[in-house]
Amino acid sequence: MATDLNNHDERQFVERLTETIYWCREAGSPSEPKTSLRTCRPTDLISPRCQVFSVCVSRSLRLFSSGKRNLPSVTDLCGGRLLAYFPDDNLSDGFAETVSSGFFDVANIPPYDTWVWMVPNMRTFQYADGASGEMETSYLVAWVPPDFIQLASDGVEANPEGCILWLDTLDDEFVRSLRRLSLFNEAFSQTQ
Repeated sequence: MATDLNNHDERQFVERLTETIYWCREAGSPSEPKTSLRTCRPTDLISPRCQVFSVCVSRSLRLFSSGKRNLPSVTDLCGGRLLAYFPDDNLSDGFAETVSSGFFDVANIPPYDTWVWMVPNMRTFQYADGASGEMETSYLVAWVPPDFIQLASDGVEANPEGCILWLDTLDDEFVRSLRRLSLFNEAFSQTQ
């Protein structure tokens, strides 16, 4: 089960989301979905959490050096949507890449610039003999700009293994934390 956000994490999440939205508004070009949101490349670190952190630091430094300091915190998703990517469930079949015109890459990974947070998550499973176990299966949260929602939706719908989902379709402690912050656009949630 994914963990919820404590007060410190809530502030940090909103700060990262704010920077992601500001950055992607300028970096995103719907006519170039394969390249326009891939400017903050992650470092080649082993841990996915460290990769997400490196993207967030790179984006923050770029915003700061371009004069965008003390950005006013967002209070909603600014017309965009949050996406969940489960790297451990990925088959890397390339189908989502094809139908999304490259918004997702061949491994179903959303563009780096959209990365916001890595959610620690535990999954319970059953062995054939009836015994159960748990394993960590963290997932990435990414913000999809409004102009890219249809491309992302096409990729989500075409993804056979379900490793990319709209975050508002999940029900875990993390998602409930975001609902308490009123970050979800209920119009999207109700249509799913």
